[in-house]
Amino acid sequence: MNTSHVTLRQLRAFLAIADAGGFAAAARRLHLTPSALSLLIKELESSMHVRLFDRTTRSTVLSLAGSEFYPLARKVLDDLALALETTQDLEQKKRGTVRIACTPLYASTTLPELILRYRQQYPAIAVYVLDSLNQQALARVVSGEADLGIAPQRTAPPELVQESLFRDRMWLICRPDHALAALKRVTWAQVLQQPFVSLTRDFTTRLQGDLFKHSEKLVLNPAHDVSFITTALGMVQWGHGITAQPGRSLPLIAPFGLVARPIVAPVVHRHLSLFYKRGHELSPAAASFREFLCQAMGEETNATTNEAI
Repeated sequence: MNTSHVTLRQLRAFLAIADAGGFAAAARRLHLTPSALSLLIKELESSMHVRLFDRTTRSTVLSLAGSEFYPLARKVLDDLALALETTQDLEQKKRGTVRIACTPLYASTTLPELILRYRQQYPAIAVYVLDSLNQQALARVVSGEADLGIAPQRTAPPELVQESLFRDRMWLICRPDHALAALKRVTWAQVLQQPFVSLTRDFTTRLQGDLFKHSEKLVLNPAHDVSFITTALGMVQWGHGITAQPGRSLPLIAPFGLVARPIVAPVVHRHLSLFYKRGHELSPAAASFREFLCQAMGEETNATTNEAI
């Protein structure tokens, strides 16, 4: 049998005749002439080298081969219909998987709420968070392990597209019995006089660059460098110094018994970006999450435009 010559139109014609019990009724159902329908069946039988119907002047019934072929043909069309429906669901963003590589701070403070809101709109889409340090987050997107990456703004590898999401103001975090805690706001000059607990070298370099834009006298010499914000908060809790972190970290400080104060002169923001592969079409699920994320962050940015400094 040459299956390459069997068409979906022929299969539909075969099933219609079997279901209708005759050529005339099937032809009306398919909006074909009886002769056109008969030709489709002749072509199908010729390709299969079997007779599918026993015809008399009064009836048309399935032959033995036709009876055996019927459930198989039905399954082919049912499977095709299911495949098309599944693909349409994906296109309509009803189901799928999104993997997001995100730095620990935003993976713990920002993404959980956003994912909850997103799942309320698309409950059949699974969202997985791959918490990663800055460079690891980008590497996971480059490798294809993650669909999207969320990390502080930086020079992106040529393989990635970078889109701005929002800016996050830097705050002083210290113990409540620290001298700076008595002030309503502090300056960077005051902050830098204290032992400073910084994060990675990347964090320190970027913060120093922001400070130098304001004054070359604002020199950051960390007393401690750690990798994770929870480690920094623990160090501050036990009196190893103070730290400065984005505002998104503020929900994390209460369990450590710490307080926060806005820093001025200058006001420094950490800019967060979304990353995804250049020239690589996002899956419908990932594209919908990107669209949702950009809209949600845009609304939040607009709501905080008048932030007091």
